[in-house]
Parts: sequence; structure tokens; C-alpha cells
Amino acid sequence: MNNVRASFKTKNFIINENVVKTIKNLDITLKEFLLLLYFINIKALLDLNDIKKVLGFNEEEILNTYTSLITKGLIEVKVFKDSGVVSEVISLDMFYDKLVMNTKNEENNTDIYSKFESEFGRSLSPIEYETINRWLENGVSEEIITSALKEAVINGASNLRYIDKIIYEWTKKGVKPKEEDYTFIDDFDWLNDGDEED
Repeated sequence: MNNVRASFKTKNFIINENVVKTIKNLDITLKEFLLLLYFINIKALLDLNDIKKVLGFNEEEILNTYTSLITKGLIEVKVFKDSGVVSEVISLDMFYDKLVMNTKNEENNTDIYSKFESEFGRSLSPIEYETINRWLENGVSEEIITSALKEAVINGASNLRYIDKIIYEWTKKGVKPKEEDYTFIDDFDWLNDGDEED
């Protein structure tokens, strides 16, 4: 029993803490994650027999998972020729690039929350966090959100309802970050923001 328990304690795989923090944002399955770990820790080759031994996958599982990782743009095969011998190596550069992009996005999101808190002079409420997240998830650029925040503060309206209306108008008009149309702000009746039926 002790020997079996000890075998589970052996540290065969090592994973960088930054990978752990960011990989949750990637759309990958457990099998894909394990195969990535194999490529990172054991060898960057599609060695079916060794993968069967190390991960316990059958051949179909290996090939399906491998194909899925390529389709998702997480790995690619690079061909090298050395002294007339051609060899294939699995490159993880695309996987690491995606992790870097996810890290930058998280930093940007954190930064935009800080901007709101700085301009409002207080912490954001859970509902306000949700609203900002919704804008980002709907594809509203950080530049548009930041510009709308600045315009709201200039007009003395430090609330997300006002900012949401600005973003809605800019998005509807297809305005770009550096060409925001501020004209509607002066003309718009913010006390009666058009929610009433005509």
C-alpha cells in the first residue's frame, strides 16, 4: 500500500504557475490539457507508444486530442532537416502566445476597473462590475468604454447608466474610439432617456 501511495506522490510533471493561472481561460478539455503537459514535460513528439504508457490514452484518443489541439491553434508541427535527416517537432509557441494574450486581457480588464474606481472615487459594486464585463463580452472596445467614462465624468454624471447610453449611441453609429460623436450628448434628454413609448 505504501509503495502504491508513493508512486502517486512522484512528481513526473512540472507546470509553470503562470500556465495554471491563465489556462483556465482557454477552451480545452482535460485530455487536451494532459497531452499539452506531456509535450511540455516529456517530449515534443507524437510518440504514440510513449503517450499510451504515460497518459493511459488509447491510439484513437491520442490522435483525436492531437488533432483538436492543432485545430484550436494551440500547437503546430514544424519540420526540421539536419544532415539530410527530416524530423518533426511539435511547437508550443502558439499555446504560449495564447496564454500571453489571455494574461494581457486580464491585466487590461483589471486596469479598466481601476480607471472607473479612480474616476468615481469609490469601489465598484458587483452590479457595476457585471455591467463593465457585459460591455467587454459584447465586444465593446476598452477605448470606447474609457472615452465614455471620461465624457460622463466631464458632464458630472458618474454612473454607469449614463455611460451605458453613451456606449449604446456610439456603437449604434459605428463610431471609432478616436472619432466619438459627442454632439448627441448635448442634445439628448438625459432625464427622459427615451425609454418611454412614443
